[in-house]
Amino acid sequence: MAMNNVKHSLPPLPPIQGDLMLDVYTHRSMLGNDVDENTVHGNTERLAELGSSVLSMLVVYTLYSEKPMLPAHDLKVRQADVLSDKNIGDWFSLYGIKAKIRCTDRSVLDRPEEARFLFNSYVGAVYTQKGLQEVMNWIGRLVNPSSEPPAVPGETSNNQPAATPPPPPPTYYSQPPPPPSTAPPPMPSMPPPAPSQGVLAIFNQTCMQRGLTVEWKPEMTGPPHNPRWEVKCIGKL
Repeated sequence: MAMNNVKHSLPPLPPIQGDLMLDVYTHRSMLGNDVDENTVHGNTERLAELGSSVLSMLVVYTLYSEKPMLPAHDLKVRQADVLSDKNIGDWFSLYGIKAKIRCTDRSVLDRPEEARFLFNSYVGAVYTQKGLQEVMNWIGRLVNPSSEPPAVPGETSNNQPAATPPPPPPTYYSQPPPPPSTAPPPMPSMPPPAPSQGVLAIFNQTCMQRGLTVEWKPEMTGPPHNPRWEVKCIGKL
C-alpha cells in the first residue's frame, strides 16, 4: 500500500496546546531531566512514562473488547504486534510528529527507542489535556480502523449522550390495619335520667302529705354495651 494511502487511513491526530505542545515537540536532549514543578507535566520523561502505560492499556482493552473474544495468550501476542517498533515508527512519521521535533542532531530520531519515547510523550500529553476517552477514540481506531472504539469503562460512549437514570419506583404505602376482631370494651354505664323535676316535686309533696317513705331502685337489663334501665319506686308507710 502506498505511503499516502496509509496516511489518509489514519484517524486524526488529537491536537495538544500550550507549553505542553512545545515540550513534546522538543527533543529531551535540549530540555534536561529536571522536574519543573511549575508545569502540569513536570518534564517529557514523565509524560513518556504516563503515555506508555496509557497506550499499552488502551491497546489491550481495544483487543479485549473485540468479538469473538480473544484468548488471553492471543491478547498478549496481538498487543505486542500492535506496539511493535515498526508500527510506532510508522505512526511517528506519518502523523508528522517526527518532522516537527526540534533537535540538534536529527539522526537520533531514526532510532526506534527515540521514536517510541516521543510518540509515548504525545500520548501522555493528549491524556493530560483531553482525558482517557479522547485517547481511546484515537488509539482504538489505530488498532482496529473498521470498528468503533470501545467506551472507557464507567463512561458513556463517545457517540451517545449520557443515559437518563430511570425514574424511582413508585412508593407503596401499607394499608391501615384491619379492625379488631372483638368489640371494644363497653363504655361505663350511666344511671337513668331522673324524672322531670315538676312531676317529681308533686310526687314527693303528695308522699309527704300522706306520710309515705319513697325508695328508688334502678335495675339494668340487656347487654352491657346497650343497657336498658328500669327504675322502681317503692313507697312505705
